[in-house]
Amino acid sequence: MAHRLPQIESRRLYRQIAELIGRHIDSGQFPPGSLLPAERELAQQLGVSRASVREALIALEVEGRVTVKVGNGVTVLEKTVQTGASAENNKALEAVQQNGWPDVGPLELLEARILVESESAALAAKRATQSDINLLEQYLVELADEHRRLHHIQPADRRFHMKIAEMSGNQALVHLTEQLWDQRGSPVFARFEDHFVTHRLFEDTSQDHRRILDAIISRDSTAARTAMRRHLSDVRKAFLRGLSGNKTEEQA
Repeated sequence: MAHRLPQIESRRLYRQIAELIGRHIDSGQFPPGSLLPAERELAQQLGVSRASVREALIALEVEGRVTVKVGNGVTVLEKTVQTGASAENNKALEAVQQNGWPDVGPLELLEARILVESESAALAAKRATQSDINLLEQYLVELADEHRRLHHIQPADRRFHMKIAEMSGNQALVHLTEQLWDQRGSPVFARFEDHFVTHRLFEDTSQDHRRILDAIISRDSTAARTAMRRHLSDVRKAFLRGLSGNKTEEQA
């Protein structure tokens, strides 16, 4: 029997960067309490984009290895702090991985949601019943309250999107949407929201949800698809702006 080579593990670039910086921390090159080099300098040294470096630093923050503070740089944490800070996040990450998910970054996740949920919305516009529409209206009321309190974990948001998937009448789309939303609960995605979700984005999201529902009420599949794509694309763009270090008016 011919000898078979082991499979190569596919790892996202940000994860490779995080592991490399982690090794330098472990070696003592960046001792606890010290500041890491500036993002721009790290990007130049590694030959990668600043966005990839920032994504890696957020992953390290989730693991409790560093703390990221806008305007104050990135500080290396003590190992005792790392253990306490990362225990809950590691547990949540393990739960996601046990569901069979690969190492998926927040930007990839949003890209997949754009593809899947846009088509769900288009089908929902064709197949929605009045009771379906009434439920979506109810979820928008609940969402408005969640937005006012600036809660990143929004049960009504998930219910709104999952209901649209169910209205598509396609169980494969329902399953995919549920899996994508489960992945959205990962510690890295949550930390992205902590850093990059602003009050302005909450307001824009409320308007986007209204456009999606209005298109469904009008039975306009094209408009529903466009509204959902715009909604999720805007969230992805906000994350990209944050990773690139471009401040919004609200953050400036």
